[in-house]
Amino acid sequence: MIVTRQRRRRLHLGRFAFPLLVIAALGFVLSFPPTQRALANGPLKPAWSAGANAGSVLVRPFTFAAQQQTINDRNRQIQSLDNQLEAQRKAKADADARAQQLQQQLTALANQPHEAPAAAPVRRPAAASAFAGVAGAASTAGAGAQAASDEERRLAATWAAMEPEKAAAIVQRLPDDEVSRVLAQMDADSAGAIMNALPTGVAARISRAVAQIPPAANR
Repeated sequence: MIVTRQRRRRLHLGRFAFPLLVIAALGFVLSFPPTQRALANGPLKPAWSAGANAGSVLVRPFTFAAQQQTINDRNRQIQSLDNQLEAQRKAKADADARAQQLQQQLTALANQPHEAPAAAPVRRPAAASAFAGVAGAASTAGAGAQAASDEERRLAATWAAMEPEKAAAIVQRLPDDEVSRVLAQMDADSAGAIMNALPTGVAARISRAVAQIPPAANR
């Protein structure tokens, strides 16, 4: 028995060179814009439209998947931004609540009267100021002098401890005779600061009321 070997056929690349060149040239021509316009508007328009429709049908699943992925990414970004915005709103609400609470505490402290210890009467020269001549006139009892009550002395100490603007706001809501008696119990500096914080007309009216307080007999 004679066995013969079959020779392997060699792969001739030259046989595929021409088809590859034709395919490459066809792809280049189809991708060239003038050629595309000529095919789309020329005699081959039906064939071109059919090929385009077939291509769109084949590519549609991949295009839909890409669009769906893009939509999902956008939805995740929107959800993340919504979470950040909600956290910022909550932080702002907490900050506003703390600020409102602090403001209420400050308002309550500002409305509380400042209790100050009663100071010993200090003698001042008669020529210290025009207002100092009558300040403290009701601190001692004498013939024809009006004795200061405990309430007036307490108010005098409270006004002296307050800011002049706040004390002036209180003074404008009280009768002039009561204000004059309280100011007479204060030292010249504190009373003068309150008078400077008052409107000009109110300060002049209270100054006349203070000047009418009779001086103490034992000054």
